[in-house]
Amino acid sequence: MGAKIYVVKLRQILKAVLALALAAAVIITAAIIISRSSRPTYAPGVYCAGIMLRGSPVNVEVEVSAHRIESVRLTGLSETQQVFYPLFSTSAEEVADKIVAEQSCDIDIDSDHSVTGSLICDAARQALEGAIKN
Repeated sequence: MGAKIYVVKLRQILKAVLALALAAAVIITAAIIISRSSRPTYAPGVYCAGIMLRGSPVNVEVEVSAHRIESVRLTGLSETQQVFYPLFSTSAEEVADKIVAEQSCDIDIDSDHSVTGSLICDAARQALEGAIKN
């Protein structure tokens, strides 16, 4: 039994390499288009939604750029509300940071922040509804 010699033409190799490169380019282009279309488009600005604590309103402000949630913060928290809900602002800040980090209001909320997290997420979601472009 002797050694076998395979003859591969350079043209066949070039066709295979070109086909692979073209397939890779199509896949990468499709991935970029899909990722861009799945991002929400916002009208840049600051949008607010209110929540009630002890009969007084507290605002949740959401600042957005064209494709990004820039910040979520509480405004209008009175001293009385801070006394009756001492951990509310701390919990709200942690939930707000998580919303910004994940760029979504659909986040996993720790059991430590379940009530506060639900209030903040619902208010942020409501504020973002006004920011979304159609």
